[in-house]
Amino acid sequence: MESLKRIRVLWTVAVCLLALPSLLPAQRLSGVVHDAAGGVLPLATFQVQGGKGAVTDVDGRFQYRFARPGTYKISIRYMGYHPYDAVISIHKDTAVDFVMEPEHNQLGEVVVTGTRTPKMLKDIPVVTTVISEREIEKTGSMTIADVLQTEIPGVEFGRQMDGQVVMNMQGMGGSDILFLIDGEKMAGESMNNIDYERLNMDNVERVEIVRGAGSALYGSNAVGGVVNIITKEADEPWSLNLNGRYGSHNEQRYGATLGFNRGKFSSTTNASYKFVDTYWLDSKDSVGNIVESSPIYGGRNLNVNQAFRYDFRPGLSLKLRGSFYHRERDYSETRKNRYYDGSAGATLNYEINDKAHLRFNYAFDLYNKNNFYPVTELTTLEYRNVYNTANVQFDYRFTEKNILTVGAEYFNESLLSNQFDTTENGDWMSYGAHTAVAYAQHDISFQERYFLVYGLRMDYNSQFKLPHLSPKVSFMYKINPVSIRLSYAGGFRAPSLKERYSNYDMGNQGWFIIYGNPDLKPEKSQNATLSLEYARKSASFTATGYYSYTRDKITTVYNERQDTAFYRNVYSSHTAGFDANLMFKLPYGFGLKLSYSYVYDLQKVDGVNASYARPHTGVLRLDYHYEKSWYQLGVSLSGRVLSSLTQNNIAGYEQDPETGMEVAVYEETRYPAYTLWKLNVNQRFMDAVSLNVGIDNLFNYRPQAYDLVSGSLSPGITFYVSLSMDIDDLTRFFKRGR
Repeated sequence: MESLKRIRVLWTVAVCLLALPSLLPAQRLSGVVHDAAGGVLPLATFQVQGGKGAVTDVDGRFQYRFARPGTYKISIRYMGYHPYDAVISIHKDTAVDFVMEPEHNQLGEVVVTGTRTPKMLKDIPVVTTVISEREIEKTGSMTIADVLQTEIPGVEFGRQMDGQVVMNMQGMGGSDILFLIDGEKMAGESMNNIDYERLNMDNVERVEIVRGAGSALYGSNAVGGVVNIITKEADEPWSLNLNGRYGSHNEQRYGATLGFNRGKFSSTTNASYKFVDTYWLDSKDSVGNIVESSPIYGGRNLNVNQAFRYDFRPGLSLKLRGSFYHRERDYSETRKNRYYDGSAGATLNYEINDKAHLRFNYAFDLYNKNNFYPVTELTTLEYRNVYNTANVQFDYRFTEKNILTVGAEYFNESLLSNQFDTTENGDWMSYGAHTAVAYAQHDISFQERYFLVYGLRMDYNSQFKLPHLSPKVSFMYKINPVSIRLSYAGGFRAPSLKERYSNYDMGNQGWFIIYGNPDLKPEKSQNATLSLEYARKSASFTATGYYSYTRDKITTVYNERQDTAFYRNVYSSHTAGFDANLMFKLPYGFGLKLSYSYVYDLQKVDGVNASYARPHTGVLRLDYHYEKSWYQLGVSLSGRVLSSLTQNNIAGYEQDPETGMEVAVYEETRYPAYTLWKLNVNQRFMDAVSLNVGIDNLFNYRPQAYDLVSGSLSPGITFYVSLSMDIDDLTRFFKRGR
């Protein structure tokens, strides 16, 4: 009997203890959701992962009661605005206001490329375009070519020689645009273009594009602009993303990103693998017979990236990074092209005080090209390019609106290539060069209306006797909602080691030889840009005009028999253009983006224009977004419109009756106008699982005759499906749902 009483007492105590949390007062979170201008956002959805949600009232106010203290992930959504996600700790009644940015308006973005210091996009006088992670997700883009062609008019990616990828951006070739990964240069090139497959879009936070010469900050190869790929950093205790994609031509992509943040220490690991089959582009005659087939070589590649960061104390941090890249191209049954890259680097940031900041950076990058012969299992080294870069930069803030930046840099490059002579041992020769740099920049603003950035960079290259100076000045006048930007910049491109020292017997048969020229001069450019921007909540408009003059352009010239080519400083180019961008936030979750570009590109060789730039191009995108509770739907229809192009190509040589010399004879080739459309449908479940289904080249456009240099390289309509899972968010969802 006594035992029964004890059991009853214990049972009563247990029930009371279990019920105790429900008797405690609930923790309440309240606040206001508004935009950057202070306007309230009524009917915005407030969602707690694994819990119920709330909706803001007509005054943008909300309140939510949590059953118990703890750490919660919240998501706020409002049609036409960027999603707002945060992790908060609730231990008592808390009041917090949240600020959301319109999707069409990226002025709240922090950018670094235009000034090499973090600045709000709205406060930077340098014309800068930002493509966010969300913009990339909307269109299902998986490569840098897809991203740039979808978002920016006037960009075309083609193929040259044996299928190497080349780019034309509004008259500027791959050698004129400097590509960076987190501000670091990339070793290796083919046909004066970087290996674009190295740019893994699986872990990208945003892409920053600076128009006009960037030589005043970044030196050679930034004669036409800078594209900077900014990768993500771990900002949560732990995160894990797994993703995969399958598409036409047996395209397979698999990726994983693992992140940790333990206060002082954080780590980000990203790995991706891609495979695709070779496919053929069939050119046909007027009756539909195949007259030529051009291969787009398939293959496989692996990208692995690792970054560590340690904060010794507030204001003092060290970041270590490393990467490995391997790509194999299925050139033929008997030969595979193999590409390897290994990079490493370290960055030390030191906040001396609230005014002074010091940054030390070192980067190493090694890029190899090999030929592999499967039958004999023989591997031959054909190319090796090594970069070593050391940089120190000091920023001093006289005030928040008055910043002085000074820096010094040392850059060393070596190149071994099968296009060089051989040594006595039969190995390919190697050449090198180094550059010492000093630069300064002053960034100042007045009265929230006047913004000025000016600077000067001096490059001393070991190949030349005198240093080169690159000036820049950018001014912005802002009176809301209008901003006017005016910029001037000088640019230059030093001749590459390949252009200076080549002695290349193409095919090893003696039928065509390319000779370098040690006496080449740097290309030099003068660039001016004028931009007008108008931005409101529901619409924005930008118009940009630009002009660029480049002298001492480096190209190849041929002898009379056309069996030998020489690198020479031959001609000057003039590029002028106009861009217009219009974005609307429409009712019922719709959004519209329209962009147009006109370019006049004059690259006169032998009295004719050798440009490959299409004069008129446009991109447009119609988006729809729907959201309710744990489900989101996004539909994006994007299109590219490209005008026709008439290009002058060498048809042969004839004797000039006056001089008796052999001169080139040109004939016009017309490339037709075309449009390409893409439909992408994205569904997101539980704010953790994303399913993408897409159709590329929606209307199955195929030219009658393919031209790999200028024109569509699409084989016709293609399909893809992809799945992405944020395991950490999925875990939180089910944990809160229990």
